[in-house]
Amino acid sequence: MHPTLFQLAGVPIHSYGISIAVGFVAAILLGVRTGRRQGISVERILDLAFWILVSALLGSRVLYVITEIGPYSRLCVGADAAAPRSLGRVLYDCSSPLHLWEGGLVFYGGFLGAVGASLWYTRRHRLGFLRIADLIVPLIALGHCFGRLGCFCAGCCYGKPTSFALGLAFPPQSMIYKEMVESGLLQAGALATPRVHPTQLYEALGELLIALTLWLLTPRKRYHGQLLLGYLFLYPSLRFLLELLRADPGRHFVVALATPRLNSWLGLAPGSPSLLSTSQLISLLLLATAGLLLHRLRRREAGGQ
Repeated sequence: MHPTLFQLAGVPIHSYGISIAVGFVAAILLGVRTGRRQGISVERILDLAFWILVSALLGSRVLYVITEIGPYSRLCVGADAAAPRSLGRVLYDCSSPLHLWEGGLVFYGGFLGAVGASLWYTRRHRLGFLRIADLIVPLIALGHCFGRLGCFCAGCCYGKPTSFALGLAFPPQSMIYKEMVESGLLQAGALATPRVHPTQLYEALGELLIALTLWLLTPRKRYHGQLLLGYLFLYPSLRFLLELLRADPGRHFVVALATPRLNSWLGLAPGSPSLLSTSQLISLLLLATAGLLLHRLRRREAGGQ
């Protein structure tokens, strides 16, 4: 695990950022190739990729800020400040939701932002949203796979402690180590963290399988929107299950419920909450949306026959 790959002129180059960049470039190259085969110009693909990148970044940040609105509000009003603040410090603290360099992105926010941008772009250029969505969703899964590998290198988005053989311990330079020390779950100076579920690798593997499945289905699809449906059923299901194993403090619960029997089966602490995180709620809403879309597209297909 290497959070920093190397340094360039004294500036650390982080594995997470490199992974995101590699995933995005790979998705664009495959998108251009697939778009050409489907008669979509390279200019349109690159233009759409730009708007997806911008909207995904904004969406992922907005959802993170919403889930962390309490801490951001306290920081702005200085509720936790130990001493009087200067005007410059107040302005800096109150603008903290804009500080992307400090981290804090949520995938589902980025996904919803990308969907919104795609709807706007395809309508403006009369491309057909469902047709373009079928082209994009395998690329989203592939890019997300690279992103989760970056999470693993950084030690973020980690799982709960486990006695399972798949559990991995993270070294002192990882984010999980630092967060465990700050929360009192780990003594400073420990050689490594307790063994935890490597949820980053679970999700990366799941995303890769989703991308491969959608690509295999591409030549067999019967109508536009079929691959989008596949993604809307597969990824939310994967994410809902993985949320049972996640432990990073950035997650928030709509309702915190512990399931002792399920926790025992998963090798987790009996009192560890499993349901219902924000991402699990969004997963359920996306699954419901997929069901409604499936019903609508099947009726449209039947009506066209």
